[in-house]
Amino acid sequence: MLRPYVLNLKIYKMDELDYLAILKGINNYIIIENSQKKPHKSVEKSLILSGSFNPLHDGHVGLLKAARDITNLDPFFEISISNVDKKTINLNDLNIRIKQFDNVGKLIITNSPAFEDKSNIFKKSIFAIGYDTAIRIMDEKYYKDDILKSFSNINNNECGFIVSGRSVNGDYKDLNDINIAGFEELFTPLPKENFRFDISSTELRKDL
Repeated sequence: MLRPYVLNLKIYKMDELDYLAILKGINNYIIIENSQKKPHKSVEKSLILSGSFNPLHDGHVGLLKAARDITNLDPFFEISISNVDKKTINLNDLNIRIKQFDNVGKLIITNSPAFEDKSNIFKKSIFAIGYDTAIRIMDEKYYKDDILKSFSNINNNECGFIVSGRSVNGDYKDLNDINIAGFEELFTPLPKENFRFDISSTELRKDL
């Protein structure tokens, strides 16, 4: 009697080889979906929500869904091992964060700390960001070179940003409250009727 075939897939956990390959730039990215490492494929012309996801929360999931509904692009979460203003994520911490995405959505692991770096990987893509991230994007201290050069490269890669707002000290703040003079064509507001989440990851960590 033939027994039914049972697919027994081991849940993906990043090993040191994969980790170092990303960290050292041997591989640009790894895609993880439904707890499995997926074959390498192009991730251009996608919708990307980048973050440290410490922790992943409903705001992240809701923002990506709302932005997807507007852009009609294939949505991905993205974690960069290194970040412009945070310490490098070690392998153990990275695997803890990866585990959060089981059956949540597609996740890409990179070592692209700045959005200019990300635009070189995710060409023709839109980055979904919140108000706080948009403020940092316009701060020149986060750029190794001239901010104009970085935005020019992002534009040449045909990338842009869709920006959600949130309440700050009781006042709703959105793209209209950020000085994006000279770069207006790169930014699109996400209307608050489509998405609103007023608690930041920093505030959530305080309650853990």
